[in-house]
Amino acid sequence: MLKIRSHHLLLGPLLFLVACTSHPVIAPEPLKPDESYQGVVLSAENLAPQFVFRKGLGEQMDGGIRIGMFALQGSGVDLTFVLRDEGVRLHTLNLATTYAEQSSFEATYYNVSRKARSKTVRRDGKVFKQTETDVFNYGYLGLRYAYLPSGLWGDKIHLFGLLYGMNFRNNWGMELGYFHNFSGWPKVSEFGFNPKYAALTGISMRIWFGHLTKS
Repeated sequence: MLKIRSHHLLLGPLLFLVACTSHPVIAPEPLKPDESYQGVVLSAENLAPQFVFRKGLGEQMDGGIRIGMFALQGSGVDLTFVLRDEGVRLHTLNLATTYAEQSSFEATYYNVSRKARSKTVRRDGKVFKQTETDVFNYGYLGLRYAYLPSGLWGDKIHLFGLLYGMNFRNNWGMELGYFHNFSGWPKVSEFGFNPKYAALTGISMRIWFGHLTKS
């Protein structure tokens, strides 16, 4: 997660080097037991790419592993569970932990919209659109809480915020999120550039791509 501090305005390059944590790359609809996903994620919170592997663990649950290229570059594990399936809309919960410069524990609720896909079909000299059965693109809105036991200055951080993402053919997607650090408010008398206070805002921007396979 990209941390923005007022005193970091003069330390832009250093900010990216030291303020790295990470978040899971989900399948908006948990993968089935015969499905797996391998891919790469590029994000503002990590300089280096991460490798992602997801596997269906049941009809309504899948799990993921993220591997950073360096020891502290955002490796982690996560699980996603279906809470409720409403047909065109799906509600899921993701639980994740990350080992990074700022390690974290997260819980994220996702409200997922299934968007039916169609393809052009030519039949009997006529061209028309045909909706593909059980094949979707996805849009999703998430609410995330993250706990960082030790921030950049050794403080405990509580983040809460919103994210929005899109997933196409279960092969690639993008996500943008904003997370506020409610534990980072300084005392009025010390407001300003005191580095012992946690960041007041956090921005997450990422894109990923890979391949979905079925056994």
